[in-house]
Amino acid sequence: MASPLFIWLGAGRARRRHVAQRGQLLDQAARSGLPVPPGAILLDELLRTFIDKGLVENQGDRLLIPDPELFYNTLFYSVRLPPFKRPVLVLPACDAVPAALSNRDPIDFGDNIATAAALSAVWTDISRAPIVRADVIVIEQVAANHAGVALTNDTADEVSLTLGEAPDFPAGLPRLSGWSRPDPALPSFSRRLQMLLRGARRTFGPGRWQIEWADDGQICYLTDIAVAPQA
Repeated sequence: MASPLFIWLGAGRARRRHVAQRGQLLDQAARSGLPVPPGAILLDELLRTFIDKGLVENQGDRLLIPDPELFYNTLFYSVRLPPFKRPVLVLPACDAVPAALSNRDPIDFGDNIATAAALSAVWTDISRAPIVRADVIVIEQVAANHAGVALTNDTADEVSLTLGEAPDFPAGLPRLSGWSRPDPALPSFSRRLQMLLRGARRTFGPGRWQIEWADDGQICYLTDIAVAPQA
């Protein structure tokens, strides 16, 4: 049986395919039932296959896609990557790449020019990093009202907002234990975040985790996770 060229987040196959930590953790989160936006990991094998077929070319220090339409048709009709319903973020599955990658704007993955440009850029950045595999995460962007970063701790989780306003949003969010309910005095998205962080601790175990989250008014999504840097 031929090796897969992509896997869905939540399939539980990222570790088996030796994807880097970011991809493995997102895959595990989705597999465990945490609210992770729909997404896929385009495996290193896909890039190698596309280079072999001339769909991606190594030109100097850049990986370029000479025919975006042919590339797009191959990706969706031959490889059979299903389409995405919303704009997506295209991110490296590893952390050993420039941080600026995470600041790129979402793209319409139904646009062959935008798709080719985004993948060309992220593959080029990955090729310049001291890593072996060039796996890429494609994940739907949440239409968020509030978003931010949380650092899990032993007693109260450190949280910050990067999107949205909430004057009564606490910098330290008390941890929920067992089946306890969130404090009804907190903003509704804060309560959903508390439950998300409790679910993350149950999934990943003790320790300090850096979790990026986004809340659309109904669901608080986990959009990225990594081992938190040492304080």
